[in-house]
Amino acid sequence: MAVTIQNSSQYAKASAVPPTLNAVTDWHGRVRKYFFDFTQSAAGDAGSLVYAVKIPAGKIRLYLPASRIYFSAMGTARTLDIGWLAYNTPDGTVVAADPNGLDDNVDVSSAGSVNPGGTIGTHETKLFDSREGVTLTLQVNDGTLPDAATFSGYFELVDD
Repeated sequence: MAVTIQNSSQYAKASAVPPTLNAVTDWHGRVRKYFFDFTQSAAGDAGSLVYAVKIPAGKIRLYLPASRIYFSAMGTARTLDIGWLAYNTPDGTVVAADPNGLDDNVDVSSAGSVNPGGTIGTHETKLFDSREGVTLTLQVNDGTLPDAATFSGYFELVDD
């Protein structure tokens, strides 16, 4: 075996002659945080949704480890899924809703907080490419979403 030096795909693009631009969601994008604050009014059945934020149209990379969600105690055995509503890509292709596409079965029986992640894999980021933006959702399962339950937090993303 020998010591090797190899380039990432993004580094290879940037160091090529002439250089090729990397996607803004990979290099030189602007970091933004989308804050949300929510209080449930009247109990909701299991599967109730909270529309937390709507991220803008275009190519957006969501950074889950840099995002944070805080929650009040929901009650015994309650879990939280984090995902998105259906959206359209720029060419009109419909991407199906995925209520647990960002995280699945987060224990919210007691008050706490979580950095979402666990269903994406690898680097725990998600690249969205939408025509009208994407609504990120919180869904309480395995019991009711109690009256006066709260969520707050932020999603961190990179755009151009």
